[in-house]
Amino acid sequence: MPARHHRTVDRITQILELVSSRPEGMTLTELTRALDAPKSSVLGFVNGLVATGYVEEIERRYTLGPGPYVLTLRANRGPAGTVTHGDLVTLAEESRCSVLFGIRVGESVVYVDHIGDSARLLYVAQSRRRRPLLETAAGKVLLAEMDDESLYRYLDEHPRRDLVDDYLAELASIRSTGIAINPRSPESATGAIGCRVRDRHGRVIGAVVLAAIEDVTAHQEPLIALLTSTTERWASRDTFV
Repeated sequence: MPARHHRTVDRITQILELVSSRPEGMTLTELTRALDAPKSSVLGFVNGLVATGYVEEIERRYTLGPGPYVLTLRANRGPAGTVTHGDLVTLAEESRCSVLFGIRVGESVVYVDHIGDSARLLYVAQSRRRRPLLETAAGKVLLAEMDDESLYRYLDEHPRRDLVDDYLAELASIRSTGIAINPRSPESATGAIGCRVRDRHGRVIGAVVLAAIEDVTAHQEPLIALLTSTTERWASRDTFV
């Protein structure tokens, strides 16, 4: 059965993502305004999250608690650590492109590390904001890993039919090669090539992206070869550091 949104879960997720984006914390009034929800309803959610350690309250400001970190440790699923920053630095030097590493979070991609001098890409990486799957090279790669039922439901509900049609035309190639390309366009200031990243067990753990201001399609063959050989080498390591 494909995953579907649930109002309560969505509300809790929104609260967690809001407080995690504000290191200084948020007041109940700020949360209520951001969520456009009744104060009594929001208070009930945050009180429950404080009680379970997922949110902390300090001087009437709410911040992210230790709960999410503990879950990550318990599951041994630290996505930012599976590919090291040094790996991205080496790839950036070899490709002469900016490099991002992204993971799928629900129906979005979140970039968890970055190397390069592009202010726009640095903002995208450091803000940890959710990016649309269908509009990003990393997202296209990760979207292709979904089972067919979930994938087609996602595409059926997407408002941009032009993007859906283009993606369906690319889907077989993306699944076969693990590569997705976003040429530079009027809607995007950069061109990008995304490649799936597997761990030593063959599981897709994320996507690495080469991005540049110029159109990467002009040099796509050597860049794709570099991405493929690099990610295969990462997957062959006994363990990720």
